[in-house]
Amino acid sequence: MLAPILVMDTLVHDAATRAFADLARDWLSIDSGRDGLLAAVEQLGFADALPSPDDRDAWPAAAAIIRAQARSATPIDMALLLATGDRAGSISQSRAYDCARSAAAPDSPAALAALSLGRCLQISAAMQAALELSLQYVQDRKQFGQPLAKFQVIQHGLALAAEEVAASGAISDLALACAVRDGVQTARMSALLDAAAVVVGQSVDVVYDICHQVHGAIGFTQEYPLHRHSIDFLRWRDHLQLLRGGELRCAERLGDAAFELGSVWRAVTALMQPRVSRD
Repeated sequence: MLAPILVMDTLVHDAATRAFADLARDWLSIDSGRDGLLAAVEQLGFADALPSPDDRDAWPAAAAIIRAQARSATPIDMALLLATGDRAGSISQSRAYDCARSAAAPDSPAALAALSLGRCLQISAAMQAALELSLQYVQDRKQFGQPLAKFQVIQHGLALAAEEVAASGAISDLALACAVRDGVQTARMSALLDAAAVVVGQSVDVVYDICHQVHGAIGFTQEYPLHRHSIDFLRWRDHLQLLRGGELRCAERLGDAAFELGSVWRAVTALMQPRVSRD
C-alpha cells in the first residue's frame, strides 16, 4: 500500500531537496534574515503545497517538502507552516537557530492530526540525516591507523541506530499512506499517530546517543550539522508528545485497542490494513 505514495513524490522530493539544501547553506545571507527565507519558500510555492490538512491528494508532495526541510536543517518549520498555515509561527524573528521551537497545539482536529503527522515525518528525516553524517564520519575518521568504521563496536552501534531510523520511517510512511487514502480525521489515523509517537519517541534517544558517541565532542559544536539535526529531532519529539498527550497516554490507548480486539496481533494487523469501502 505504500509503493504508489512513495513513487508520487519523487519529482517534488528531488526539487525540494535541492532547494532546501541551497537555502540551508545561504539563509544567513538572505535579505531580511528569516523573513527573507520565508519569502524564498513562498516564492518556490512550498508554502502552499497543502491547501488544507484534509487535502489527501496534496499530502505526498507536502510530505516530500517537509522531509526535505528536515534533512537540510533549514530553519523554517514546514510541518507547522503546511499543517496550520501559520507563517509567523513557522519562522522566528531571531537569527538564533530555533526552527524546532515548540508551538501551541492547533484548535482544529484536522490541523492537530496533520501537524502530528508532519512532526513524525520531520523527526524520521532528521534522524536519517544524522545517521548519514555518522556513517560518513566513521569512514573518514581514523584511529590506530584504520577508519572508525572498521571497529566492531562502532558497526554495532550504527546498526542499532539504523534499525531505529528504519522503524521510525516505516511507521511515518504508514501514517502518510493513511492520510492519502482515508484523510487525517479517522480512528485508524489517530491510532497510527499514537503508534508513531511511541516508536519515534524511543528511536530519538537511541539515535541521539549513538550518533553523538561516534562523533565525540565535534557533534556538539554549533558549526557542525549534527548539532542542528539533534536540536531539531529532540524538540520535534517533545512537541509530538505534547500534541498526542504524552508517550504513556499513547501507549495506553494502543493497549486499550488491543484489549478490545482480543490480542495485540489483531490490533497491529487492523492498523496495517487500508480501509475497505462498503459501497
